[in-house]
Amino acid sequence: MDKPIIYLDFSTLKTLAQGHIKDTLPYHGDQDALKEVWNAFKDERIGLVTSGQDMEMEIIMWLNNQGCCVTDTLTPLEAIEEFERWEGSDREQTRYWRRIFFYFEQLNFLPQIYDDQGDFLENLISLFSQHPDIAEHTPDILSFSEDETRRILRECAGVLKCVFPEQSWHDLRHIDYAINWKALGLALNNLNIEPVLHGDEGVKIKRLFGLLNRVIGLGKKSSKNLPMEKGHTDFIIDMVMKKYFHPPVNSHVRHISNCFFHNIDILLTTDYNLVEGFSKIKERFNEEHGLLLKKIEVVSPLKLKTRIGIDKLS
Repeated sequence: MDKPIIYLDFSTLKTLAQGHIKDTLPYHGDQDALKEVWNAFKDERIGLVTSGQDMEMEIIMWLNNQGCCVTDTLTPLEAIEEFERWEGSDREQTRYWRRIFFYFEQLNFLPQIYDDQGDFLENLISLFSQHPDIAEHTPDILSFSEDETRRILRECAGVLKCVFPEQSWHDLRHIDYAINWKALGLALNNLNIEPVLHGDEGVKIKRLFGLLNRVIGLGKKSSKNLPMEKGHTDFIIDMVMKKYFHPPVNSHVRHISNCFFHNIDILLTTDYNLVEGFSKIKERFNEEHGLLLKKIEVVSPLKLKTRIGIDKLS
């Protein structure tokens, strides 16, 4: 009998790579179940697959929200190494990032699908966007509003000349996180916002820092000298906001469509909003467009153990 093939999404990788989760906290049971799933994979009792290209892009976008900027001149692991040179980096956090790649690189990658997928993706995207719990552009309480983010980034651009030595501004290869953080701190102080890196406010500041790193990177490439012109600054901020302010566009949809086009029945996730929401989306999709999603299940690690009987596989 062929071994079961399971598709992993990014939430699963993050849970798998986390350190010990206390048994009183969410995902504790999932993490224990994931360890059994991983052992079954290493013993070749099951197959674990994902889209290498889609998943790597999702990881890169997520790292950006942590303040770590992956550029076109560095691999993600090289970018993490460069980030660690900044004294404000948290080594426990970066070790966690590296563990994500440790697991990611051992998965089997599906071939990328380049064929025209017709109306399938558009119809699926439409249904996802209508679901209040898993619509991917739902405002995030751990992020500044879009207007506030733009205001802060404009303030940051205004202080760059005060903190950037000319030589550093002309260095297009490296990100000087210390200087970038100095600019952010100065701008936040001007706006009476505390530049912290811990707690919920720290999450918001890290996301802001990731955006600023992108703004500065584009500014270096396009403006020889500081200060940048206001119109050009707004143009750069618009570009960065469009690409990086929101989560990866339709990442849930990409994972589900990968399962559909590669005939994979099980998508493994620790995103319970997705688990619960997909059943409703699946029902509506099948009613409106035929039973295309009939076989696909989105399951948690605990449910997967029961679904395929990992303990009984040999």
